[in-house]
Amino acid sequence: MPQLKALTGESALAFLLNHDPEHAQHLGFHIPLKSKQSSSLAADIAPEDVVKDVPGCLTVHTTSQPGEPLTQVITVSVPSLSIEFSHRGLFSYPPSIPYPLQDVVNAPGTLYLRGENPEIGPNGFNAQQFPPYPPLDGSEPAVAGRVTIDFWSDARITGVVTNVDNYVSGGSGTWYPLNN
Repeated sequence: MPQLKALTGESALAFLLNHDPEHAQHLGFHIPLKSKQSSSLAADIAPEDVVKDVPGCLTVHTTSQPGEPLTQVITVSVPSLSIEFSHRGLFSYPPSIPYPLQDVVNAPGTLYLRGENPEIGPNGFNAQQFPPYPPLDGSEPAVAGRVTIDFWSDARITGVVTNVDNYVSGGSGTWYPLNN
């Protein structure tokens, strides 16, 4: 197996918006997760590139009524770090949100952080939810789609939270020139 290429902390967070850490290895990348660090490898990685991966919970509660501008309470709680992110109210953009996050209460997930814990105080964020997965055997209810939230300071991405596995298929293919 070829040697894996280590992702920087910022690249790792961007990767984790769409993939689980296990998918990185299949694509030839190494995400330096703190929970998986061995002391021999840790010395070769800059502290800001180590990605903390800690359990947390996501709660989304829609507070607006149909026909009103969307307002939601979004909370990401990370007890092991003694921090919590909270958004309450309207969204800065877009002006209308046709597909808001679905309500959920204390859904387990993972918070991935680049280097240090987020600074206490205001932080920008982008939240999205993938479409639901259909039932596998026709009798189970559909599984709500994965929620991803990326957090930003004025200068950089600071963290990513995901709440469920993202089902991914992979393999190889070939690009060919078109014969015109």
